Amino acid sequence: MAFERKYTDEVRTRSVETVIRRRRDEPGNRAIIREVAEEFDVGPQSLRQWLARYDDGSYDYDDDDGDREVTRRIGSSRQALTERIAFLERRILVLEEDNRSLTRVVALLSEQLRPLA
Repeated sequence: MAFERKYTDEVRTRSVETVIRRRRDEPGNRAIIREVAEEFDVGPQSLRQWLARYDDGSYDYDDDDGDREVTRRIGSSRQALTERIAFLERRILVLEEDNRSLTRVVALLSEQLRPLA
């Protein structure tokens, strides 16, 4: 017996987008998943699984009518975010090295300025 999907791709995509948007707009609300699950009449655990797939990058559902704009938009924003994180991590490494160099220079200068007793 083949597995039948209980929810449409549109419901999955819209509910995941709604959770992501509400998390951004309401960072203190800890009941977002439950509220969105009720709004879209889906199971909270199913919604959590869809969000986990979104987070690990495997969020991609077949779309029978060929309209994949929403999935493409999610994927492109995820790629842009990944690239931004990589850039910032490289920048942090450079700044940490600069900080170590400046600390060494300050130590050397402080030795030179210290009066000889």
